[in-house]
Amino acid sequence: MYGSILVICIKGTLDVGGIEVVLQRNRDSGRLNAPDWTWDPTVRLSMLAVFVGGSLHKIQSSAVNQICIQRYLSLPSFKKAKQTVILFNILLIALLLCCCYMGLLAYASYHDCDPISTKLASASDQLPTLLVMKTVGDIPGLQGLFVSGVFSAALSSLSTGLNSLACVISQDVIASFLKSPLNERHTAIILRLIVVVFGVACIGLVYVVEKLGMVLQLSTMTSAVTMGPLLAVYTMGVTLPWINGKSALTGCLAGFLVLSWICGNAQVAQMKGEIAYPKMPVSIEGCKYEFDNATAWHTIHDYKPSTPEQRNLYHLSFLWYSALGATTSVIVACLATRIFGTTNLEELDPALVSPFMRRFLPLRKQKEYMSVSLEDFFSGQHAREGRKLHAEQK
Repeated sequence: MYGSILVICIKGTLDVGGIEVVLQRNRDSGRLNAPDWTWDPTVRLSMLAVFVGGSLHKIQSSAVNQICIQRYLSLPSFKKAKQTVILFNILLIALLLCCCYMGLLAYASYHDCDPISTKLASASDQLPTLLVMKTVGDIPGLQGLFVSGVFSAALSSLSTGLNSLACVISQDVIASFLKSPLNERHTAIILRLIVVVFGVACIGLVYVVEKLGMVLQLSTMTSAVTMGPLLAVYTMGVTLPWINGKSALTGCLAGFLVLSWICGNAQVAQMKGEIAYPKMPVSIEGCKYEFDNATAWHTIHDYKPSTPEQRNLYHLSFLWYSALGATTSVIVACLATRIFGTTNLEELDPALVSPFMRRFLPLRKQKEYMSVSLEDFFSGQHAREGRKLHAEQK
């Protein structure tokens, strides 16, 4: 992924005349701007939405996500897991910065001939492909490098997601209905069947997704339907331990239904053209190929973004979805404790609660814990140290 995007960025920058030209063309068109400072949650990319809503979204996807936790648990120690998280975020930030620069480079390359207005590209998601063909299309092998980068990114996420999905369904759904545990052979067959079924479903959904707008925004909207309630479950578990299972489930169902309603109606409104976000200015004055001038002119000048008076709940920024789902779930769960009762905190293991909250809760006497790597644990060294510490405390 890094190899393909760096090659495109370096070669494309040299083609347009250097990084100064890239920045100047974007600066002249108003694209080098910061998010708006506003409290309005319907502004698509406000400063508050980016830093607060975006942070909560990334916390969910990187900290309490089944896919990521499954990877953290495969590491030998807690220290290694923390190092992995730090390294992961550094490399992720670097990759996202490369993607942002690639967007600036795409505009600098097509600043006087917008391919979307001329219908050379039907959606903004196709611009990277056009940029690749324009930049390295005459160099054998480099188009394949870009394709391999795209497939590497897609298969990495898809394979991990299918694997996690198969584990959850087989252990939490299928196994719970069986009277006797499955043997290793039957488990392997069930896992493979689940992956095949959902893999075929993912391929079929490609024809649906291509008609629903930008991939990044669509993925954030659809995943937020479950991400918000999932973030709430972990938040309630480590910071609000008096909320019992029934109350937490009630809150998550409420958050799921609220987000499903908002995301579904917002997507329908976008398809109907009732929701239109502001766009930056483009030009077709430098185009050197034939296109329908009337269509291009209407595409540029007839576009009318939604006014502040037209905005409603369905205009909510997609970066706020996870925060809204989590907040709704926590509030409803707290109210549901009036019906389902609360957990007896005196019987709760303090290790299951955030260290910050332990001092405020009437938990039972805390035990002594120490960080142990798996190698040392199985060697018995820390086991002996633990027994010695316990004897000294007595």
